[in-house]
Amino acid sequence: MTAIWVIVLSIIVFTALVINMAFKPAYSAKLTAYLMVIAVLGGSIIYGKGYTDVTGNAFLSLVRTPFSVIGMFLGKNDMSAISGSVWMQTGLGVFCFWLFHLMAFYSIASAAMVTVGSAGLRKLRLFLALNGDLTIIYGVNDNSIKVGRECLANENCAVVMISENDAEPRAQEIINMGMAVITGKGIAQSSERELRKLKISSRNKIEIFALDQNPQKNLFYALKLKDAFEEMKVSPAKTSLTLAGTEEIIASMLQVSKDEYGFGYVNVFEASELMARAMIRLCPPWECVSFDESGRAVQDFDCIVVGLGECGQAVLRHLIMNGQFVGSRFHAAVFSPMSGQEAGYLFAECKDLVNQYEIELHNDDGRSKEFYDYLGSRLGTVKYIAVCTGNDEMNTEIADHLMLYLKRMNAENICVLKCVKDHVSYQQAIGSGILTKNVYSYDMLSAVNEDRNAILINSVYDNSDRSDWDKWVTCDSFSKMSSRASAEFLPAIVRASGSTREEAMNDNWEKLLGEEKINVLGEMEHMRWCAFHFCNGYRAMTEEEFDKRAEEYIENLREGKPANPRIGKDTDERSHACLIPYDQLDKLSEKEKKVTGRNVNYKQSDINNVLIIPRILRQEQAEG
Repeated sequence: MTAIWVIVLSIIVFTALVINMAFKPAYSAKLTAYLMVIAVLGGSIIYGKGYTDVTGNAFLSLVRTPFSVIGMFLGKNDMSAISGSVWMQTGLGVFCFWLFHLMAFYSIASAAMVTVGSAGLRKLRLFLALNGDLTIIYGVNDNSIKVGRECLANENCAVVMISENDAEPRAQEIINMGMAVITGKGIAQSSERELRKLKISSRNKIEIFALDQNPQKNLFYALKLKDAFEEMKVSPAKTSLTLAGTEEIIASMLQVSKDEYGFGYVNVFEASELMARAMIRLCPPWECVSFDESGRAVQDFDCIVVGLGECGQAVLRHLIMNGQFVGSRFHAAVFSPMSGQEAGYLFAECKDLVNQYEIELHNDDGRSKEFYDYLGSRLGTVKYIAVCTGNDEMNTEIADHLMLYLKRMNAENICVLKCVKDHVSYQQAIGSGILTKNVYSYDMLSAVNEDRNAILINSVYDNSDRSDWDKWVTCDSFSKMSSRASAEFLPAIVRASGSTREEAMNDNWEKLLGEEKINVLGEMEHMRWCAFHFCNGYRAMTEEEFDKRAEEYIENLREGKPANPRIGKDTDERSHACLIPYDQLDKLSEKEKKVTGRNVNYKQSDINNVLIIPRILRQEQAEG
């Protein structure tokens, strides 16, 4: 009977050790390290004492003990050599001897079993991923693995990576990190049979990231997965999807609506746009200027962009959108040897951009004498330099030389950032630490978390009695983009207000600010709103166009035809009547009210975006 218990306990111990190797690396590695330290200490004591008792020679014991301890990790034991020791004459001594040997051998066996038994561990990892919330990541590459590792930190969440390559070369690496991996065309094409292995229907929350390096594959996978989820009757409310692409083109194909099945939440991102947003978060333009007691900026915002490719254009647009402050003048100088050829799409798409903002184009390299001559002449005004040539090595060369130059010129207050598609880095001064913001991080890509503030801002524009979430899901892609831009700018308004974050969360924040400052902050928000529209191809609607649309509206009402009361916005022509100075909004509101009878107050809409800040900050604090 004793033998049976020994066998059973041995199997249990062995199974526990194998399962430990399938747990998340943070736990498994920590346990293995502890066991290794205990084994070394225990082995040294057992063998050191044993050899001393048997030989009586301390020097010989000192030499033999390390060899025996090393042998423990290779599965060997020298019990016969120390059996004459006092310790080895007791049951407890023998038990400790074998326990320390088991601990030592496990440290080595764990690595061997991961290699030799990878297929078994792969199945075990998948088995352990069958409970809790589910994160599916399609595509295996450095960026997707980085996101997967961050997702592992989420409590009660299993991470499964999908690869259409049956012989995925990084499968073992993924498993060792604590994630499960499924390979083959079946899972890549979202076959119902393969998906059922993941217990899709029983999950409370399913988060999907389509991050293959081929954008077409991401879209194909998302469409197939949507069809499969519909067949399996998966509730859209518990699903969210993040993938690369153009939101105005892709989002409507995948988002749930009243008439079409889809994912409950869809976040479509362009890497260059997300990089520019990461830049603003890492080094906000509003931190580069000071504000007076009324909320007005006391300096102009003068910036330089080096490079005008895809990254440079995104950076320029986001600096324009986030560099608008009451009392301040925005100015940007762009340096690129190919600016004439690179900027064609930007200025064709956003024709009014150069008419509204001071943008200088220089056909010079960021390493040229012309560049440094220009910079030297504006050291007293430049606040921000973004280096985004599209080449990380060239970015580093230009930025390092800039930092040295600025230090020698006593101008280290100028922010210098390096921007590439997957990350942004910023060093405040030579010798200081380098701050980096990764684009492919859970923080930047997580759909619902990323848009939490934008959802609340969007609700300000919709007076219906629907929930904030329903308003968001049904609004168009451009409105979502606008709300996101507004949400990104909220810290600028708080800073201009002169309030701390805690003060801005207060219910009486409006009273603390006073009417004059609220009006200044409302104007600042309007300037940002205008910049967003100009940066996305809109232009100001002329009075003639407004009057013509007003006549068409009245005519349609008279004839009983559908009539859109939003006469000041033409989405087809991308023109908007509100793209005018803040002090002209009251006149426009009255003019539109006389035509449509709607109680519009465009100036108040900007102010409302300021007054909602306490609610947004309190929600941020509550949700962590």
